[in-house]
Amino acid sequence: MFIAVTIANGLILKYRSKKYIAQNPELEEGYDKYFKGWMIYGNIPWIIMMIGNLSGTTQNTFEYFNPKALNPMVLVFHFSIIILWILSARWIYFKNGAEFIENHPGLLQKSSFSGNTNVTAKQIKLFFPLLLLGGIVGMGMMWFMDFPTPHF
Repeated sequence: MFIAVTIANGLILKYRSKKYIAQNPELEEGYDKYFKGWMIYGNIPWIIMMIGNLSGTTQNTFEYFNPKALNPMVLVFHFSIIILWILSARWIYFKNGAEFIENHPGLLQKSSFSGNTNVTAKQIKLFFPLLLLGGIVGMGMMWFMDFPTPHF
């Protein structure tokens, strides 16, 4: 299910990019790279989860909310997310990823009462730490709080 949602979002991004490519064909290679990256990197945690569930290493999806149990597959899942955070920060701040997103309209938009607008590199660099902090807090809660997990 998670893989299907990630693929659907990627296809929506690809569809959305077509009008921008029609206006500026030089951007097509960049959109294609972003799309491929989305499909590969965006699915890594879900593939790990799928392997855990299909191999019997984990019994259900809820186990991934309890890394304190030290299930190896759950730990690999959480490690993959941390690696993706590090790679994202590196790309945004040191590999001109924020500028790339700004130069490729439609990849990341913000909604307001006046409609959708594309974000700037400065906005990405300012808000990414807040998004990252939310993820870190969420992961920290999984490590330090006791969540009851249903057993099916």
